[in-house]
Amino acid sequence: GITRRTVFDLCAEIGLAVTAEAVGVAALKGADEVFITSTAGGIMPVTTIDGAPVAGGKVGPITERLMALYWKRHEDPAWSSAVRYS
Repeated sequence: GITRRTVFDLCAEIGLAVTAEAVGVAALKGADEVFITSTAGGIMPVTTIDGAPVAGGKVGPITERLMALYWKRHEDPAWSSAVRYS
């Protein structure tokens, strides 16, 4: 949820409308761009679904922009907290 929330914040910063909703496989296969989020991977582009290319199998410009913004923010000490292990 934290990474998804960060994506929503980034979208707001660049003026991109975003919603969370259930999306069917047919809509995903016909999408201009698809990405997923995870704590470990950040924003990860999806270029194939069931072996078929999505949007020509290329990473889209919005996904690329969000990925760049995400990792820039991720590296900013103001947005990170060190975890100390004893």
